[in-house]
Amino acid sequence: MCLLIADNYGLDVKQIISDKIEKNKKKYPISKAKGSSKKYTEL
Repeated sequence: MCLLIADNYGLDVKQIISDKIEKNKKKYPISKAKGSSKKYTEL
């Protein structure tokens, strides 16, 4: 359903997901976040 809506509005779902992953990489660096339940502001 969501993919149909995105297609209807001409949104590039693959690009949106890639952008979100890149944003999360910066917010939650693996070296600091892996195995931790701390909030990102506490990393």
